[in-house]
Amino acid sequence: MFLYERIKLEKEEEEKFNNLIDITNRSLLPDDTKYISMMTSSSHTYGNALAFIQKWLMERFPTNMFRSIHINSKIAYRQLKSTPHEYVKRVRPLIVFKPRVADRDDDKFLKNTSFIERQTDLYSTWGLTNLQPFFEDPENNFSIKFQMNRVVMNVDVLLSFGTLMQQLDFYNYIDNAFRINHPFFLSTHLESLIPQEMLDVIAKAVNIPVFDSNNRTYEFLTYVNGKSKFPITYKLQGSTQNLEFFRYYPVNIETTIMDLNKDDGDRNGLTNNNYNITFTIKLEFNTTGFYYLFANNIYDIKLPEFDPDSSDLIPIYTDVILKEDLHLKEGWSLFNRGTCKIEEPNEELDFDQMLNASIRAAFDYHKENGLFYNEFIDIKIRRQGKLIHEGTDYTIDYDNKKIKFINQNTYYTFSIMICLNVGYINDLVKAIYKLK
Repeated sequence: MFLYERIKLEKEEEEKFNNLIDITNRSLLPDDTKYISMMTSSSHTYGNALAFIQKWLMERFPTNMFRSIHINSKIAYRQLKSTPHEYVKRVRPLIVFKPRVADRDDDKFLKNTSFIERQTDLYSTWGLTNLQPFFEDPENNFSIKFQMNRVVMNVDVLLSFGTLMQQLDFYNYIDNAFRINHPFFLSTHLESLIPQEMLDVIAKAVNIPVFDSNNRTYEFLTYVNGKSKFPITYKLQGSTQNLEFFRYYPVNIETTIMDLNKDDGDRNGLTNNNYNITFTIKLEFNTTGFYYLFANNIYDIKLPEFDPDSSDLIPIYTDVILKEDLHLKEGWSLFNRGTCKIEEPNEELDFDQMLNASIRAAFDYHKENGLFYNEFIDIKIRRQGKLIHEGTDYTIDYDNKKIKFINQNTYYTFSIMICLNVGYINDLVKAIYKLK
């Protein structure tokens, strides 16, 4: 090859490389796709996992065995203290849960791979990416992807008994009932918080407000669930009435129960009391790092605000609902569901925002004509995944669309499910509006 040919070839290669950089640097092209990235709330997902393992473990012991249950929701960097004096005023038997979030250096599956860690640019020069698909809207030309993370959370558990016999019996029970030091999988669903600012960008792009003029979100929720590869759920935050949206995803939690120990009890004069059993449950599971929204036109947004003084892990249980669990009559279906944590034992919630115009028309018709509401609607409520009962645990004011809880524990997470007689509502709406 002649020298001038080599120089020409090198210039051509350099030009191709520069063009490639311009293409991959999408911010240089105003008519091309740009993106914004936003962080989700990992503490919420940790709280999901904490609530799940708490419920799972409690179900392995006799019902109502523990007279005191304590969830230490502060992020701790040390294991449970050896002395139980901080719990001395609690009635035994008692059980205590304390979560500890592990460092990124801890051993875990797929560690040091781009599948769960950011190692390169979002997209390689040949178009590949480790981002996971979440939301696609080809008509409005935008999509949302996310970086998957894998995390480890250790939950230290303390069981305290009043007698040595109880301690020995349950130590032997735990040693035989659980797989100590042998990993196993627990399947459930967790939730990843979708930043409100990202929802606002979506709402502007498709011209569907997150909250309509009546402060209802049914239309927006219907739209995003139609475009998402995962169910999008929401939680009604108690008396504050603030909605938060989540990506609801299946997960296999790799679980290891380890460090099972018992003590000799506390000396109190000539006798011993407060006999303790301790162990640690290691949870390893997939979570979300950043969300990335790709779009042609990204509006000005306000960066998320957070409370730097907050260090609580809120244990919020993610309910796994199967159609068979609802025991619906023929012609009935689950229309909408939301979850909430109450702030007062007898708190009142408004379920009107979970309805659409057709259902409100049915409500108005039945109220005006003195008809029973159960002809077309059935509201079921579950607490930590178990059905609770109207009249005993809560009451429903259908006229004002209110649910009032009765002496409920503010620790629990409640799922509110709106079930409808779809055929009845369709026929009624046609009659009300004189449609064919």
